[in-house]
Amino acid sequence: MTGPAHEVSDDVIEQTIAVLDSLVEGDRAAEQLISYGKRVIPAVERFLVESRPRSISVSRCRAVRILGALGAYSSLLRYFRKNIAPNDATVLFAEDAVRSAAARELIRNESPATFRVLLDAAKQRPTSGLVQALSQYRWPESVPLLFALFEDDLCREDAKNGLGKMPEAAKAYAILLLRGLTPLPIHGYSASRRRRATLQLLVEFGISMNEWPDLRGFLKDEDRDCVIAAATLGLSFASPAERPSIIGAMLEASAGMNWAQETMAVELLDKWPILGRQVAREIHAEHSKRGEKPNWLSPFWRILHHVLGDEMQVQKPGAL
Repeated sequence: MTGPAHEVSDDVIEQTIAVLDSLVEGDRAAEQLISYGKRVIPAVERFLVESRPRSISVSRCRAVRILGALGAYSSLLRYFRKNIAPNDATVLFAEDAVRSAAARELIRNESPATFRVLLDAAKQRPTSGLVQALSQYRWPESVPLLFALFEDDLCREDAKNGLGKMPEAAKAYAILLLRGLTPLPIHGYSASRRRRATLQLLVEFGISMNEWPDLRGFLKDEDRDCVIAAATLGLSFASPAERPSIIGAMLEASAGMNWAQETMAVELLDKWPILGRQVAREIHAEHSKRGEKPNWLSPFWRILHHVLGDEMQVQKPGAL
């Protein structure tokens, strides 16, 4: 399998393509095909586009790499246009790797036509590579899709990273989403991940004081991550007069927090020590009037003790 590209026969090209399936010789075969030059593009394209997807994707990913290395972007676009999702779940998952690889190769072929193909492919079945490729464009047209992917465990972080590259468009859509003015659902447990990720994104972007009233209601969200994100926004961007009630809302919600959320709540309160102590003191007094005793299994009481320390005048956690 050596010799100048113009001397390589079609039979040799096909034989080399067959070796792409080899776990041992496959990478070497891919490099050999690249060395043959553009002459191999039609055969490699046929292998990628016309052959059936399989449960092991390595040979098809190698074909994608060959086409990308040879600048055969039209072949990769044809792959997406012809791609039909396999019925077999194992094959479908393996083909996701091929789609991701093809999308990453197409990053080097930036154009409106490529963007449209990638966007349509991501709407059909998103993958990490597709989301990463779309994000490179920083085009607002992809913003609604990226927010929709906040419910996708495999693509959520890539979607957040993509939105971070176009903060103005992402922030505007995030506010509309949390107001309930987009087609994406935000209410109920099933949409909690979208609410959470959207609020956390706004923590990164920041908001104006005028936008805070639209977010105040999330202090009462059933998802404690949403509560903490809303409190973080409120303490930074709401009027100073509202800050005590914001801290109070987070403290009252803390009984249902897990360990990670408790840690975040404590770190937030540590940034507001004087105000945090004032509010915690009032809340502790209210609970004491009702005859409640500290329950150190509850994050609520542990957070109160963290803020107030010996002011609580009760047996400390771990004491006998």
